[in-house]
Amino acid sequence: MPSEPGTPGIRFVIPVWNGEDRLARTLESYLPALERRGDPFEVVVGGVRDRTAEVAARYASHHVRLLQIPNNLGKGDAIRAGPRVACHEYVGYLGADVPISPEAIYGLVGCLEDVDRVVASRWLRGAVGVEAKPLFNRVAGRAWNFLTRSLLFLPLRDIQAREKFFRGSVVRSLLRSVTLTYRPFDLDLLYHVRKWGGRVKELPVRWAHDPASHTPVGRALPVMFLSQLRVRLLNSPVGKRVPPRFIAWPHGY
Repeated sequence: MPSEPGTPGIRFVIPVWNGEDRLARTLESYLPALERRGDPFEVVVGGVRDRTAEVAARYASHHVRLLQIPNNLGKGDAIRAGPRVACHEYVGYLGADVPISPEAIYGLVGCLEDVDRVVASRWLRGAVGVEAKPLFNRVAGRAWNFLTRSLLFLPLRDIQAREKFFRGSVVRSLLRSVTLTYRPFDLDLLYHVRKWGGRVKELPVRWAHDPASHTPVGRALPVMFLSQLRVRLLNSPVGKRVPPRFIAWPHGY
């Protein structure tokens, strides 16, 4: 069940790992619009080997809070750490590569008055790609979406978009049920929103692919497929009998 509503407004969370080359550009793009509205940013950094934390710290006077976790425990733990301290009415998390504009972000956030979660979509009719992804990425992404919708019955066209927004009460409640971390965290959380009966809306956006993105698509796909099977198994009648090592492996991308 959802917890109580939080502080009015939205807090944005960006999980970053070794992203010093992208984070400053992202913050410079988003902060003017966010500062006009007074909405804070949470930058969650863990186990980095570069100056990502230093870059985030430079923006402390612009409503940017740096939250460091001890190790690179994956996207899931970074997201968990953000909303755990973000007791706002709405919570949104973004990628560190500025795929959509601030105007598009607030258009998505505005829909949270009627639903529990809003997801940006690059595949719905009306979505516009300013710079297309490489062909292999596009084919792999469509195959991944097809498998996810088939195995987990998620009624979404774009499972992979990083820009997702929640009612804070919903995400704070459901995080207790999510067991997977790293990139499969998105999949597990989406599944639990659907299982809980939450209202999810998917909207087309104008987006751009960042050529500097470091997502290892070829290496990630087998892991993500196994993650689909894990989500299905862990939420089946035999889920409580699954050994902990099965939950912890594989990850690391």
